[in-house]
Amino acid sequence: NQGRASDNQRLFNNAVIRVQHLHQLAAKMINDFEDSLMPEERRQLSKIFPLSFCNSDYIEAPTG
Repeated sequence: NQGRASDNQRLFNNAVIRVQHLHQLAAKMINDFEDSLMPEERRQLSKIFPLSFCNSDYIEAPTG
């Protein structure tokens, strides 16, 4: 059904846009958090997990 296919495509496109927005928001929040740390806090935190890393950076997203 052509109408259902176009509805599904519209919903998919909307979901992709929202996910991209959430990824950008998460990356900004990480950067803002890192920028707020004092050098010693950053050093201690980097022992626990690598800074400047967003898990979703490496998830391939469909573009079309």
